[in-house]
Amino acid sequence: MTAASTPPIHVLRGILRHIKKTAPSSSTAAAATSQSNSSSELSLHQHVISQYRQSISATPQQAQHLRKVAYDYLNLKKDLVERGRLHELDSGADMKLSPRELSRRAAARAGLQLPVMDEGHVDQ
Repeated sequence: MTAASTPPIHVLRGILRHIKKTAPSSSTAAAATSQSNSSSELSLHQHVISQYRQSISATPQQAQHLRKVAYDYLNLKKDLVERGRLHELDSGADMKLSPRELSRRAAARAGLQLPVMDEGHVDQ
């Protein structure tokens, strides 16, 4: 989908979902930090809502530009979440996996397959 074909309400909901999802839980943070995070989350939530409401009364060109910015922001947030997830999966892999398995996974990410090695061949 593109910014032009995605309804603005879907983009708004996606952004609000990411704001809600990325907020740290109060059980892991100190009480003061939790209060600060919840207020910043609330202010960000309010800012996004107010920007959406302002875009309703904007000229068509401004509305199109704001829609593109919001859509790009949503895609950026999605990509950053995915990057963090992949980084977490990959962290410490060199400590857990053999060099052969690391090579196989790297080749698989590039769409390649490693040649089959003899079982008698010793990895060096």
